Amino acid sequence: MTTTTTTTTTTTTTMMVTATEPRWGHGLGLCSGQREPEYDVLTPFESMPKEITGRTVWTKEELEAEPGRWLRPFSEEEVKDIEHAIQNVETAGLQLAEVDRATFQLSAALTVELDKVRDELINGIGFVVLRGLPVENWTTRQASIAYLGIGSYIGRRVSQNGLGHMLGHIKDLAEGKEVNGEGRIYRTQKAQTYHTDESDIVGLLCLHQAMEGGESQVVSSHHIYNVLRRERPDVLAQLCRPHWFYDRKGETSAGERDWMRTPGYYHYRGRLSMKWDSYYVGRLERFWEKDLIPRYEEAQLEAIRVMEAMCRLLSLEMSLRRGDVQFVTNTHNLHARSAYKDDNDPAKKRWLQRLWLATCEEEGGWPLPFADSKYVKRGGVQVNQTPESYPLEAE
Repeated sequence: MTTTTTTTTTTTTTMMVTATEPRWGHGLGLCSGQREPEYDVLTPFESMPKEITGRTVWTKEELEAEPGRWLRPFSEEEVKDIEHAIQNVETAGLQLAEVDRATFQLSAALTVELDKVRDELINGIGFVVLRGLPVENWTTRQASIAYLGIGSYIGRRVSQNGLGHMLGHIKDLAEGKEVNGEGRIYRTQKAQTYHTDESDIVGLLCLHQAMEGGESQVVSSHHIYNVLRRERPDVLAQLCRPHWFYDRKGETSAGERDWMRTPGYYHYRGRLSMKWDSYYVGRLERFWEKDLIPRYEEAQLEAIRVMEAMCRLLSLEMSLRRGDVQFVTNTHNLHARSAYKDDNDPAKKRWLQRLWLATCEEEGGWPLPFADSKYVKRGGVQVNQTPESYPLEAE
């Protein structure tokens, strides 16, 4: 079978903080794009919980001792089930954009298991590694079908960048540079700082491992909150205030600003969530030089340093093997990646496919303080009316 690239259409939205209902995002095929929280509905720091408890709080020591809580291998029968679903999609001649729960039909038993995974992602520790897809035996298109199909049991796909990529690719494109601050680190071999993405859940499928490095790290932002509350309440107070700016890296629609203002932690309707990326939050020189936004005070710079150090100290590190699928929930976890080196053979370069998935309120997701919280496809990165795209190679 040969590989193909398929395209469908989508629309755009505005990002700025407003009480006005966004123009797009209701339909099953649309995402609503980046936006700021509705500040008047946020719990003020002084009234936020003294401690977060429950399934969402975890430590690396607990999960190192019990890897079965986050590592789940596929059985031989489950792999056969997935391969049968791939074949059905191919026999029907479907485009990648058409792969969903209706077209990628799995057995009742595997569906129940993926429902359990989804519950753990939304309401539990918030990440999982599904191990054992035989991607080495599949074409890129077949691996993409399997990944999109499995992902459709977790959430609804949203656009990941200004190119409208619904199926993303993590691969070094030899950028290694910042042009007007618009570079995206995932397209390089550089280490990524701890961050959340513009989606409820981010997924990765490992097609090829790096020759060296590229380890994945995950940390509970709820655990960090508790530690900071005890040890550095001054830093936590800084992180909970809406005086942070988030560089949009040039991925803006007409008339939108190049940044967003946001708190790090925000508490809404009994849920503590986080939006953070110390790289995007901290590298704002191009805006500061033009006096477009206020420069950070020393207390904020200290908070960035402490937050990154806390993440490194408390995170669980893992190496994704070929055929692994990792899902991480952004509401209550942060994730990072170490720097890596590629093999000299281009065919052996580190290569992961990526999904951004939405889990809206009406489908069991968390209520969020954003105007699109109840949209079926909330979040994502939408630039103007760039159509959705499903490339089979990094671009």
